[in-house]
Amino acid sequence: MSTPAGVPPVILLVEDESDLRDTIEELLRDEGFQVTCMADGEKALAWLHGGQRPALVLLDFIMPRMNGWAFLERMRADPGLDGVPVVAISALPVSHPSLAGVLHKPFDLSSLVETARRFARG
Repeated sequence: MSTPAGVPPVILLVEDESDLRDTIEELLRDEGFQVTCMADGEKALAWLHGGQRPALVLLDFIMPRMNGWAFLERMRADPGLDGVPVVAISALPVSHPSLAGVLHKPFDLSSLVETARRFARG
């Protein structure tokens, strides 16, 4: 997804571990991205249904209230969100046909930045 010139791409980070969420958010902001953070899939889905369309979703799979699998299925059922790339961030081996990629925890922070640049800056 391209963004207008001068407007940083928005990345939606869905992660329940607050320390990891804060670290990822700070790193991506330092790299020039806008980052919106949600602690569970239910809140993230509500944010998306509020009309937001991020350039990339970074999605944990083990979370309270709504896990990553349920979030991904509900997100993909919405035609308005169909083209948004989703990259899993998980300690578990996850796979889903609509995932654009997987970063296995613990992942190297440079891999995270490279992934964000690849998908959010096209």
